[in-house]
Amino acid sequence: MSALPRTQRRTERNRAAILSAAEALFGARGVEAVSIDEIADAADLAKGTLYNHFADKDALAAEIARTARHDGEARVSAANHGVTDPVRRTVRGIIVFARFAQERPERARALLRMTPRASDPGAGVNAGLRADIAAGIASGAFAAGDAETATLSVLGVGHILIARIVDSGAARTDAEAIAAALGGFVLRGLGLPAARANRIAAAEAADIFKEG
Repeated sequence: MSALPRTQRRTERNRAAILSAAEALFGARGVEAVSIDEIADAADLAKGTLYNHFADKDALAAEIARTARHDGEARVSAANHGVTDPVRRTVRGIIVFARFAQERPERARALLRMTPRASDPGAGVNAGLRADIAAGIASGAFAAGDAETATLSVLGVGHILIARIVDSGAARTDAEAIAAALGGFVLRGLGLPAARANRIAAAEAADIFKEG
């Protein structure tokens, strides 16, 4: 009976090592450019051990993409819990991904590379953002012409924001400043007066990047 917990712990450690190694390699170079042998070497495990956990590279890539997407979505949901203002919800969603990129750069990089249709305004993964922008337009808070075009523009800035923070290795304070600046840019593009847009973005960035 005492051997079972140790076996289970070893199994979980091996799986975590595989996922961590593959996440870093896939995020840096893309799935097609990485071999199973490289992942096993990076995880310091035999290739057979990797196959004990995942049927093939596609199954491993699908798990990493699912985990990265779920992590990002969960962070946005938590940050926007109880927030009803579509202006705040929209900019908070962008800023959350900035903190995500600063805290988990390899996972954020994998998210950009491996999330299907990540830049498609109509994709399910972007449904929350699209709904917030549509609500902002309907309420008159946003002066954007249509929700699809506005969602596409916000997604583009969001992807640039993540890439900038990941590629630069930005420190926490720097990531917050970048997020506030681009958050203000997004809100101005959606029709808010510059002073109000910048004030809201700075306040939301300070809240999301606070300790905890």
